[in-house]
Amino acid sequence: MTTPPSMPADIEAIIFDCDGTLADTFGAHFRAFRDILADYQIAFKAEFYHARLGLSRYQLLEELKQIQSKPFDEQAVAARNTAAFLAHQSAIRPIPYTHDILRNQYGRLRLGVASSGQRSIVEATLEALGVRDMLDTVVTIEDAGVGKPAPDLYLLAAKRLGVAPRFVQAYEDSDEGMEAAERAGMRVIDIRPFYRTDPARCDQG
Repeated sequence: MTTPPSMPADIEAIIFDCDGTLADTFGAHFRAFRDILADYQIAFKAEFYHARLGLSRYQLLEELKQIQSKPFDEQAVAARNTAAFLAHQSAIRPIPYTHDILRNQYGRLRLGVASSGQRSIVEATLEALGVRDMLDTVVTIEDAGVGKPAPDLYLLAAKRLGVAPRFVQAYEDSDEGMEAAERAGMRVIDIRPFYRTDPARCDQG
């Protein structure tokens, strides 16, 4: 595994994205959507989902509507998503690169999460990883009202941590997330060179 670079001396806080950055939740999320959408006779493919990582649940469903003709109820899908995700919670895995950073910096820097996901799912994910108690704040779509690439999630997380954005190091795994952190005035590291999930494996689970 690649050793994380040393933290710049002026960094006071770290803010992580959750899905795909701290946690490999791809399998759990994909299987949840696949199970629900099957009731509408919609074949939900792992490759489609993988190409849209970083979008909120509603953004994802809106894009799905644009490419297929079978109607489905977005609100009903969203309402069922949490329970379906929790049914596949055993598929959640820590991402070693960022997991090591979190544990190494715990007690040294302020630590937070800024996620476009739903709070119930984000909290369950962090609990599954055993890291929720290490975080000083967790900001989700319900808190900011808008997902990435808008900077709102990151700005709110920095405010709650009491740290100016320029002293925050962010970690992300999507273009939308990278843009959000940059627009918030933070330094950001793309973890994709260090970890990639395998969508083909999830299609078979």
